[in-house]
Amino acid sequence: MKNRERIFETHVVRSDEEFLIPLERPVLWSPEEPYLYYCDISVTDEEGIEDKVQSYFAMRSFQLIHQEHETFPRIGLNHKVIYQQGVLDQGYWPESLLTPPSDEAIVWDLLEMKKTGFNMVRKHIKIEPDRWYYHCDRLGLIVWQDMVNGGGKLKQWFVTYAATPLSLKRVKVSDKMYPLFARTDKEGQLEFKNEMIATIRLLKNHPCICTWVIFNEGWGQFHTTRMTMLAKKTDPTRLIDQASGWFDQRGGDFFSVHNYFFELVVTPEKHRANVLSEIGGMVYKIKEHSYSDPIYGYSVYNTREDLNKAYEKIQNKLRGLIPKGLCASVYTQWTDIEDETNGVYTYDRKIRKIDGGKL
Repeated sequence: MKNRERIFETHVVRSDEEFLIPLERPVLWSPEEPYLYYCDISVTDEEGIEDKVQSYFAMRSFQLIHQEHETFPRIGLNHKVIYQQGVLDQGYWPESLLTPPSDEAIVWDLLEMKKTGFNMVRKHIKIEPDRWYYHCDRLGLIVWQDMVNGGGKLKQWFVTYAATPLSLKRVKVSDKMYPLFARTDKEGQLEFKNEMIATIRLLKNHPCICTWVIFNEGWGQFHTTRMTMLAKKTDPTRLIDQASGWFDQRGGDFFSVHNYFFELVVTPEKHRANVLSEIGGMVYKIKEHSYSDPIYGYSVYNTREDLNKAYEKIQNKLRGLIPKGLCASVYTQWTDIEDETNGVYTYDRKIRKIDGGKL
């Protein structure tokens, strides 16, 4: 981060009046320079009793950009094209499961992501403590935030095995077939709607957040278009990935594909950015640093060298797809978690398995 002169200004206003803070030559937030404006806000009542809060904000904007020489949009940050090289992070810890064990542990994870070449992290199917997002704000990591998905018992044959080829062939499957998506319960639908709104309202002040991911791989998916419109109404400043993986309903800002088994390709569209929102998932198990004997992943490697060769092959493929319209990619995943041994790091964060590198 570049050294910049801090701005010291004091403004006294009435508490019942709107006041706009003037910023001359604002410094824009980015992963390369995650500049934050810090502020102190004090309120004094008629008896002279003061209440004070400290906070911060950033100046930045995310949008889709249509360049003159291209027929498809790109993802933009501050109206400049940015390729988002991301990693899937489920946020599990061996000593505390879903809760980070310490503030230092959060910072270590995020700094290592940046060292690996990632400028974006997809927070997968959970909400982190507020400190996690604060550190993404100040360290400069873009965040795609998943909604917590629910519903009934998944029909694996439909939402996984049938979904993959249907997605690659661009076959649209209606999300009104509630039993197939395990979302027949009206109370569950209402709960998801309310929780989605609450999640967005809770986190939307964090400048690091670029994208709301509404549904993942059809888990409990329903009323996709309606949920997308509701999310946009709740926060019109972010991009929307309405159906990450498959069961695309032709809405939102992304055509979002998960591809672990087939040749990586892009399918440019006129109005949506093309993203590979999950790729990789390559397994290399180190027994002394694994949680259990079973392993889960999409391709298995016996040495660290072979794993890194395969990762570099994916990197080279992505490089070739960017000129054709690829706007973002998300590698699965940051660390091993229990029987999923497809992480950049082992579950205990003791061994780095993939070297990484920026595209």
